[in-house]
Amino acid sequence: MKALRDGEHYEIPMTSLIDVVFLLLIFFLVATNFSRRETDHAVILPNSEAGTADAKVPARLVVNIREQGVVVVNSRIVDDDAALRKIVAEFVAAQPNRPAVIRADARVPYRVVMRVFGICRAEGVARVDLPVLDSGEK
Repeated sequence: MKALRDGEHYEIPMTSLIDVVFLLLIFFLVATNFSRRETDHAVILPNSEAGTADAKVPARLVVNIREQGVVVVNSRIVDDDAALRKIVAEFVAAQPNRPAVIRADARVPYRVVMRVFGICRAEGVARVDLPVLDSGEK
């Protein structure tokens, strides 16, 4: 290590380090938004004490059912059962053995949830998850 003379000091160049940190920050912000794309904020999940944390599965089909019974997949409203069957069948063909998630609003009638569940099972989805909020979350 070199001894410092009077008035002499060393500086660490911080410009490149700051640039790298900002690029990493932007990358993680964008990556987080892509991973939450399927979450429909209009859906209020029901509460349950028996619920478990949502497993982080990289590729899965997420079907949102809003309060009025409107089915939304990938931010697109699905008008009829035939269109939903086509989407589910394409997912199963491209990603066999991947789970589907039905995020149903707490106020949706049970028959609507079971209709979507039945379509998923009929098209060959291996596992269908129904997420809920833990009673402590709100």
